[in-house]
Amino acid sequence: MKTSDKNRLLSNVARFSTDHYFHTLLILFAAIVFTFFTTKDYIPTVFRLFMPWILLFMITTRLQRRWVWTLMLSSLMLIINVYVNFYVSANHGFMIAYISLALLIAISADDEALMQKMALWFLAALMGLALIQKMSSPYYMSGNLIGDYILTGQMFKNLITVAYPDWVNVVHENVAAGRELAVIEPQTGNAVDLAVPAGITVLIMGLTYTSLVSQFLMEAALLLRARLGIWVHYALLLFVVIIYSTRNENVFLSMNCILGYALTDDKTKSVRKFYVIWVFYLLVMELMVVRPGFLV
Repeated sequence: MKTSDKNRLLSNVARFSTDHYFHTLLILFAAIVFTFFTTKDYIPTVFRLFMPWILLFMITTRLQRRWVWTLMLSSLMLIINVYVNFYVSANHGFMIAYISLALLIAISADDEALMQKMALWFLAALMGLALIQKMSSPYYMSGNLIGDYILTGQMFKNLITVAYPDWVNVVHENVAAGRELAVIEPQTGNAVDLAVPAGITVLIMGLTYTSLVSQFLMEAALLLRARLGIWVHYALLLFVVIIYSTRNENVFLSMNCILGYALTDDKTKSVRKFYVIWVFYLLVMELMVVRPGFLV
């Protein structure tokens, strides 16, 4: 493909995602649901069989009534999945089911402003409740949550090795200590003594409070959306980048991005293409089970 053809293709994709609000939302929704159903083995088999065809029919039509019917079917399956697998899929399943219902209501009413309001309410509630949950949790506020991720190699293992060459061995010792306690004293709730090199404690507490501050600022930005305009979307994209750098929650983060896209209006639609890029990047990385080396 010639360079001019590539540029024309990218330009057309950017123009479509900017100008076709509901159709782009449906494409993003279909991509997220497909990835969600593909990567979670607890999804009922019959849903795995029929959902891709419903999604394909949804994104290849421009008729509003067909969008409504396909959204009704997908919403029904998503709600049933949450009910059947409530203790497994509650967070991710509930969130995508809400998005499906919000799309169904807004498209049925053919009302972009209604979709924007529902996206704002849900994002604000999501950020606010997460902030309250963190601040009320002694386990989180003490640094134990982030500490456990770092000390067992779930976060920044390769990056920390640059400063601490022996860090991989420390991680292996910590993981082995946890396994040994699980075998000797299963389900006792006893703490595991993990090796914590000098300086790592500062990193753990720094990341703990950085997470709190970013969550607070994101909540404030959403509440001040009218005044901040497009900067709300830049803040949300940055927030997604921060979370992506710490945890492998690609599907969940893609749901934040589709809500961010839904939150855009005519004044901020220039940022829509960035949400589209982020959603597809996150989903491709999820399907390929790939994370940048310094994040592993």
